[in-house]
Amino acid sequence: KILEAIQGTPGGVSLEILVYGKEADKNNEMFGKLVAALKSSGSTIGIISSETTGGKFVDEWAAEFAASKSGFTEADFGPVLSRVLAVKEDSEIKYEKTASGLCSTVMRDYFIEEMASTFDQEKSITNEKMADRVAAVLTNDKLAKKLFSKVPMLDMAEWSSQPLVLSGGQYDLSPDAESSTALLHAGTVVCTLSMRYFMYNATISRTFMIDPSPEQDKNYSFLLELQKQMLGWMRPGESMGALYVRAANHVKEQRPDLAANFVADCGGITGIEMRDGIHTIAQGSAELLQANMVVVLRVGLQDLVNAKAADKLSKTYAYQLIDTVLVKDGDAPAEVLTSCSKEPNDVSFFFNDDEAAPSAKPDAKRDAKADAKRDGNGAAAARPSTRKSAILPSKFRSEEKGD
Repeated sequence: KILEAIQGTPGGVSLEILVYGKEADKNNEMFGKLVAALKSSGSTIGIISSETTGGKFVDEWAAEFAASKSGFTEADFGPVLSRVLAVKEDSEIKYEKTASGLCSTVMRDYFIEEMASTFDQEKSITNEKMADRVAAVLTNDKLAKKLFSKVPMLDMAEWSSQPLVLSGGQYDLSPDAESSTALLHAGTVVCTLSMRYFMYNATISRTFMIDPSPEQDKNYSFLLELQKQMLGWMRPGESMGALYVRAANHVKEQRPDLAANFVADCGGITGIEMRDGIHTIAQGSAELLQANMVVVLRVGLQDLVNAKAADKLSKTYAYQLIDTVLVKDGDAPAEVLTSCSKEPNDVSFFFNDDEAAPSAKPDAKRDAKADAKRDGNGAAAARPSTRKSAILPSKFRSEEKGD
């Protein structure tokens, strides 16, 4: 019906709408018309070789087209289409900023609270169930109105993929990873959220550390500084392959002990497609960054070993930071569109102990949980909460040590 509105437009392109329905005979007739139209237009047809599709419609079309396929030459137009869609117009950037705000809000104002509450109250929940709980924020009308009160047309918001929660020594940082059925573990927790608004995608990922060792603190701080440096390197004309090599070489030079743990790619552009298979920040990519590209910038360290782990589930860990960013004109660093603090003091938590809780009662808990509070730029800042908490953000723990 949407296409019918432009059918027969004076001076417009001639348009014939072929409708796929429930009757197999009519569908076969429709496919036959489509094959005939392809033959009349020439012997070359365009395909997107990097994409795989399936389903009833695709299977029926493939079967019908198989007899005529040998008469055509296939040409991959995926790279051309990718370049056309890569640079965003102002209206598209607006949607990207809204999508970025959506997933940032869920991370900052919901997931962190749920994670902390789970550990505080010593509840048992699997990583998968926690991910399901996060996904439900869009279908819980009361919660959605609370979190997204300023978002117009909230019905145009949806998950690009199921939220990902990783903990307890099982860390799959690949794009197609799924939350495990193991219990959420108070060690290293990685949460990744991808949402879209009017079909435009954005992603955010944060790592949270419970009782991190000094070595873990050091590794995390190094990764965070690397991401900050990469934002400054993301300028128009920069090769995406060269950007990755520059990052990988930085790791080799500054922390050779972490070189083997560095992820194999650092993300790529996003938009209507959640992940563009052409414009990736990976070794060998010849695509160039351009102003107004929206990029999912990813840095990560995997298969790390904590020699001082308190339990076996904390022995293996991984770190991942993902932000959706906008490439700017000239020499300006990329603009970060997602907003949830990733500073060590805001993502490190410590279980309440004698050192952190100066109370006459050994089992007393005190009000010192870091909550999320937006500053003028929409970023999160730590502040004390009135909620009793068994875990203390490192900022407040360090302040207690100094008193």
